[in-house]
Amino acid sequence: MRVNSEILAALSEATPGLRRYARALGAGAAAAVADGLTQSALQSVGARLFARELRPAGPEEARLEAYIAVTALAARKLVDAPPPGPRHPAIVHGLAALPFEERAVLLLISLEGFGYDATARIVGAPRESVLAWLRRARQALASDAGAPAEMTETTDAPRAHPQAPHLRVVK
Repeated sequence: MRVNSEILAALSEATPGLRRYARALGAGAAAAVADGLTQSALQSVGARLFARELRPAGPEEARLEAYIAVTALAARKLVDAPPPGPRHPAIVHGLAALPFEERAVLLLISLEGFGYDATARIVGAPRESVLAWLRRARQALASDAGAPAEMTETTDAPRAHPQAPHLRVVK
């Protein structure tokens, strides 16, 4: 029995999203590190598919398995990643300051558009933990990196154009 071409196509289509997620998860780490994580995760999922250790029900489940693999690899390989440099924007510094679980949950929901249950499956934690990590990550970014300079002024003058938040809220 051959691996379903629909599943392989879904993994191929998921590659840009996996790269984006790995780069954001690295929070300032070299792009080559994120690309290596993505490649290793896809190779791992592909090998498990061909060895019939992994039998996803469909393309979406195969995509979830790829995100699970990237997250697991990143948890191990990004432990000693250097902090972002001074040229990185404030949001990258804010992401780097978050604990890994909070960063992963925030990115999976806000950047990649996964729901709470799918995110819980990807990070291997209960849904309640995912919700708590997401809340803490959003609060940390709002108080540290997300607050634009004009919001920290003490003047009473009204602002003409309030700056939009960096991350959108997904429910």
